Amino acid sequence: MMRSPHALARRGRPALLVILVLLWAAGTLRAGLLWSHDPLYAYANSYDQTRYTSCFHFHPDRPAGVAPQQNSPQAPFAQFRFITSDDPMCYWSSELAFTGATAAVWKLSAALGAGPSHSVRWTGALRWLALLALSIAVSMAWLRRGDAPAALANAALLPVLFADPANTLYLNTFYAEWSALLAAYALLALTLLWREDPAGRTRFLLLALAALALATAKIQHLLLPLAVAGVVALVEFGGTRRIGWRPWAIGAGALLGLAAQIVQLGRDGAMMDAIDQYNRADVVFTALLPFADDPAALLAELRIDPACAPYSGKHAWEFPDLPEKVCAGLSDFTRGTELATLVRHPGLALRLAAASVAALDPWIAKNLGTIEGEDFAPLPASQPSLGRVLHMWPWLRAACLAAPWLGAFVLLLVPSRRRGRLLESSLLAASVMLVTLAVTVLGDGLADTAKQGHLVTNAALAWLFAGTAMLAARAFPTTR
Repeated sequence: MMRSPHALARRGRPALLVILVLLWAAGTLRAGLLWSHDPLYAYANSYDQTRYTSCFHFHPDRPAGVAPQQNSPQAPFAQFRFITSDDPMCYWSSELAFTGATAAVWKLSAALGAGPSHSVRWTGALRWLALLALSIAVSMAWLRRGDAPAALANAALLPVLFADPANTLYLNTFYAEWSALLAAYALLALTLLWREDPAGRTRFLLLALAALALATAKIQHLLLPLAVAGVVALVEFGGTRRIGWRPWAIGAGALLGLAAQIVQLGRDGAMMDAIDQYNRADVVFTALLPFADDPAALLAELRIDPACAPYSGKHAWEFPDLPEKVCAGLSDFTRGTELATLVRHPGLALRLAAASVAALDPWIAKNLGTIEGEDFAPLPASQPSLGRVLHMWPWLRAACLAAPWLGAFVLLLVPSRRRGRLLESSLLAASVMLVTLAVTVLGDGLADTAKQGHLVTNAALAWLFAGTAMLAARAFPTTR
């Protein structure tokens, strides 16, 4: 007699729970070894972190003569202290939840008699605990539904993907990449988990909050939750000719986050002016000119001083002065001008698209020191990372990035009643990759594509690892 999946899951529940606990423990151990390492292993501050730490008036614990907001790309700092500065440069982001929680812990520690210097590892612990709690909650929810393969696949992401140094190097930092990763994981995991569930106030609110957190994590993700809502709506309409509650919940949070980002982009002040100017220069000189047949002619077409053609391929920070002071006409360059240029020059657009995918390498961010006290030292080989394998074997990296797209294409060609969740997950992964990369490149050129497009590789690998884990789990009698 055929037994139901729920009955089989209940029969193998003790073994499943043991496997789940082992996966969570393995992930925590792997992340913990990097988190606790002395000297500190983390990404150094390229300047971005100070946009968040200034909101709570703390900075690296350095000699008094060093400006609090001075960047330190050569190496990370393990100790921070509260320093009041005249220009707070506070950048709005869901990242402030972790930054604020860390500041609160430090304030409490100081009130209990601790010294003025505080360990950055507090924020790393908070970040990992948030991810671990989400992983446990999602897997247990799948298990209650009798879907052991989904529960195992979700838990397996912790040790093989989230605990990879390409991700955990963000733990002991105040970059927003971890917050974006957590928000994206929450949004996609809950979207798939509640695919067949009825609407509920709590479910609606949690999906909306996840979308809001993702849209506000980084400016590169302001459109990403809207794309997720659109994909879910299309999949639902294609299957049932109606649109359920999930796209509306995601869309509500996405629109609120988009509105917040639009307001932020319109803020006045030196911080926003500098960000806008550097982004504009990076688009022109790293995304357009290097792929133009005649850089000087393209600059003339854009009404920018053609004498700036030698700066082709240069980052904004490599200019001898502020880019708009060096290159007359750059201040009038707009996103509309950028899009119109790509339409008029399809060859340039195609070359840029190919270069954008190549620029996702390496997955472990370059140009930043990762070892406390060193000078631009890379992560030691003793810390294994899939990022190194992907960097050594470009064909494997290309295959991983293509996998969700190929999976979605095949599933669209092979109709099946059972393809719904797999098709939706494939399209969601592909949309995260496309929108993240497109907004990154169109917004900041190829200046820092691998770091700013951090979610692209994560989305591809999550799709591969979760799918592989589900197939493996179904091979065991207790999970079939």
